[in-house]
Amino acid sequence: MKKTLLFVLALMLTLTLASGAFAEKELRSFIYVLPRTVEALEDSPFHVAQVMGFLAEEGLTMELVEAFGTTDMRMVATGQAQFCAPGPMYTLSGIAEGLGVKAVMAYDAINIWGMAVLTNSPVQTFEDMQNAKEKYGRKLTVALGDASWEMLVTPTLIAGGVDVKEDLEFVVAGENRYVQVAEGKLDMLFTWPGECWQLIGQNYDFKYIDGNDVLKTNSNSIITSQKMIDEEPEVVQGFVRALSKALYFIHYNPEAAAAIMANQFPNIDVTWKAAQFIQDGRLYQMFGAPGSEEEAKILDNIGFSWEDKWMLNVQVALESGTIDKELTAEDIFTNQFIDNSWDKKAIEEKADSVDIEIVKARYKAE
Repeated sequence: MKKTLLFVLALMLTLTLASGAFAEKELRSFIYVLPRTVEALEDSPFHVAQVMGFLAEEGLTMELVEAFGTTDMRMVATGQAQFCAPGPMYTLSGIAEGLGVKAVMAYDAINIWGMAVLTNSPVQTFEDMQNAKEKYGRKLTVALGDASWEMLVTPTLIAGGVDVKEDLEFVVAGENRYVQVAEGKLDMLFTWPGECWQLIGQNYDFKYIDGNDVLKTNSNSIITSQKMIDEEPEVVQGFVRALSKALYFIHYNPEAAAAIMANQFPNIDVTWKAAQFIQDGRLYQMFGAPGSEEEAKILDNIGFSWEDKWMLNVQVALESGTIDKELTAEDIFTNQFIDNSWDKKAIEEKADSVDIEIVKARYKAE
């Protein structure tokens, strides 16, 4: 009881410190749409931005809601929400369709689309997926959460030498699709590092086949409507700046991010080691491999959209039939809201102030 009380008091203190200075100022509320359930440990940047007061510093507060398929992007396009981060194929398709949306911040800097397989599966690489009928006597089954997800992963599979029509059968298996793969009912799980790392942390016997090994491009970017850019640029600027601080916070101290997410969703059943591992997956998506030149480049330009990566996405979107016309960089993204002039030292001090030990004490042994 005493430990629980201390935890509650610590959380209340954190929230008070983060928002108290802005209590007298009415915060502008906006909606951010997640393309899946809100209860996921990997979406730490949004919770860090809110809990640590980065949004409040910009006069903002955020409501997280969930949607599936392309609903998130259409909500933004129609003004039902202000921001989301769809996969690049969704973004390009929406722009080509004339939805009036644009990327305003890079979020996942690498190609995050991959597959999870059981560690004892005969399929361990993209090469193992090739000529499936000849090797296994049938097509390999791929578990999707939504039928539209096929659009996301197809370019990566093609880059990996897989004949999507001949080698694979896509199965819409819903939110618990990973269970069917774990039970051997389906061969592969379409996934990404943040999710796969969490599943491994929850003791699923999965191996990740990394799409970034065969197609080196960027993935999800924060998008908003052209109307928001034109009419409320200060809101776009504030959100981008707050989220950039959150990304740096997580890079500097992923264990602090794990503690914040543990406070947000205490009922998600993982070990403390797994909670940290999930943040490692999120870091990989946002900054690339630790110690790489790519990571250093992104740290110097958090949120910046790189034209060469977007143009590669356009190329593979055309080749896969996702879009049927060329798009220019100007059509797709803007870097006008990127601002890294904030004090990194101040962010580091906030990250160091998080009481990690009181959260770790609640977790089961490794």
